[in-house]
Amino acid sequence: MSSATAAGPLPGPLYLVSMASYPNYGDELIARRWLRHLARTRPDDEVWLDCRHPGTASALFADDHPRLRVTDAIYRAMADSLHGSGREVEDIVANLGTPLYDAGLLRLREAGALHLLGGGFVNSLWTENALVVRAMREAARISGARLIATGQGLMPAGPEQLQGFDHISVRDAPSAELLGIEPGVDDAFLLDAVPAVTIGNHQVELVVCVQSDAQDEGVFDRFVDWTRGMIRASRIPRERVRYVEALPGADYAGYDRLRDVVAEDGFVPFTSFWRGEFAPGPHQVWITTRFHHHLVAAMHGARGIALSGRSGYYDVKHGSLVELGSNWHVTDGSDMAFPALATLQRPRGFVERGVRAKRAEANALYSAT
Repeated sequence: MSSATAAGPLPGPLYLVSMASYPNYGDELIARRWLRHLARTRPDDEVWLDCRHPGTASALFADDHPRLRVTDAIYRAMADSLHGSGREVEDIVANLGTPLYDAGLLRLREAGALHLLGGGFVNSLWTENALVVRAMREAARISGARLIATGQGLMPAGPEQLQGFDHISVRDAPSAELLGIEPGVDDAFLLDAVPAVTIGNHQVELVVCVQSDAQDEGVFDRFVDWTRGMIRASRIPRERVRYVEALPGADYAGYDRLRDVVAEDGFVPFTSFWRGEFAPGPHQVWITTRFHHHLVAAMHGARGIALSGRSGYYDVKHGSLVELGSNWHVTDGSDMAFPALATLQRPRGFVERGVRAKRAEANALYSAT
């Protein structure tokens, strides 16, 4: 087990396991980063992406790797174990038994490397996701494939701690302490080059996203009220306020409550954001609950306020970015004290440190053939 180093080239096919395809912007962004990295370094390798909704993933990532294949073998085995046959997921992977998805499981067992992409989904909040890891571990036992996990956030900790993996990196200090390794960074930092940030003469734009899911009880209403108060305190005209969706549905609820303080044409749906029709930039101030909005906006020089609404989960996530240098203000919205825009600091050394660390890790794992 390691925190940032690994041996060189790995045999194909390469098999990525991801929570992407729901869609939820952060999971999709991480998958895209790895697929594009492999397109640069391993363009001739067959790459499999195992996720929950292969049809959606095929549309999202169609141009990201020339030899991409998309499947849901692990997730079907997981669903069968939980809601179908009741067999242990290891038994399903090892002994097969159904023509419905045996072909996919055979592909899983032929992989040269099994790579769990980053995110915060293996923890005590979603204990069923441990079955994803167990399925990977069983496939590796059969095939001898290398087990890799990158950019993981394991808080709040559950019983699954990636035992037996050949390479592990985590994105926050509490997860690193749990495993006894050095902290790394989120997989969304996997870029070929540091984004250029130029501060021009643009008018300040306020960008908002308040999620209604995965929060403690009562937090959503509190954050809506806090955000409305902050928008008004900022004195930024309504026509310069945008609402950028990460998780369709769960984020629209926040927009619906705040539409009176957002520009009439200011709602940016996930698909538009994903396709690059709205770009983060240094002229913006963000107010968001979403971790990857925080990461991407700060990566492009934006100042911001992170709303942390689940103790032990979102405070750890947002805190990891502040420690890295995002310099964002973090609040749980429990008081109605609004920071002046002039007091919000710009990111400092944030993107350079993150990109350098993640690129070194990725190059060690997947050297060019």
